[in-house]
Amino acid sequence: MDIKTYTQSNREAWNEVNPIHQVHNPVNLKEAFLQEGYSTLDPLITELLQDLGLREKNVAQLCCNNGREVLSLVNLGAQSGTGFDISDHAIQEAKDLADISGLPCSFVRTDVYDVDLTEHAGKYDLIYISIGALPWLPDLGKFFNLAANMLAKDGQLVIYEMHPLLNMLPLEGEPEFEDPLKIAFSYFKTDPWVSTSGIDYVGKTTYEAKTNYSFSHTLASIFNAIIQSGINITEYKEYQHDISNIYAHVEKEQKLPMSFTLVGQKR
Repeated sequence: MDIKTYTQSNREAWNEVNPIHQVHNPVNLKEAFLQEGYSTLDPLITELLQDLGLREKNVAQLCCNNGREVLSLVNLGAQSGTGFDISDHAIQEAKDLADISGLPCSFVRTDVYDVDLTEHAGKYDLIYISIGALPWLPDLGKFFNLAANMLAKDGQLVIYEMHPLLNMLPLEGEPEFEDPLKIAFSYFKTDPWVSTSGIDYVGKTTYEAKTNYSFSHTLASIFNAIIQSGINITEYKEYQHDISNIYAHVEKEQKLPMSFTLVGQKR
């Protein structure tokens, strides 16, 4: 299938699940963002971003979901924030949160592959990509070329994502599951994961859902797509903690890399 077939199906799936996430979210974001300086970002990525410096920077997040991290980046010191996401429902929530908070943030409902470069090329000092974004992308090369074009001269790319090794492990309750560290799937899987059981990683409910497609990417494919886009990788670190909200049973073992951060700079 072509990219559009995948992304349109995923748009419908995310529109379906976002209201479910709102019900199960343990934090009332509309109340939380009334607090000055409120952030949903964890201490690790907060420290990294502050070390890089956010002051007077225009930042963007691709695949921003409901905008909570864009708003957090501005609360941490960024001059302005722009979020892009495919879900109509998530972007409307993001706009509502921006209105409530009064923060200088804007949000665009778009397929990430269709971001309008006539408006957004060279505009951002930092682009942030967070947990769960990369697995939804069928074409990493096209994605990072877009990100590079959106960055200003010497602009920075920051990624905080689940480690690709986790795609080799089945989840508890799946037929392939035997124990937390038992490998069931190929690291080099190229065909998409196809699911109709829902994507409620917040409440962890299952439901008869619209079909969604996700993708495994090796570290090599991620690194090469970034480098070939014209971005130099300046730092890469791996961690033993889970940021996906679905691999707590693996995190207990403390034997595998579970997440990573990557910093790059546009050449």
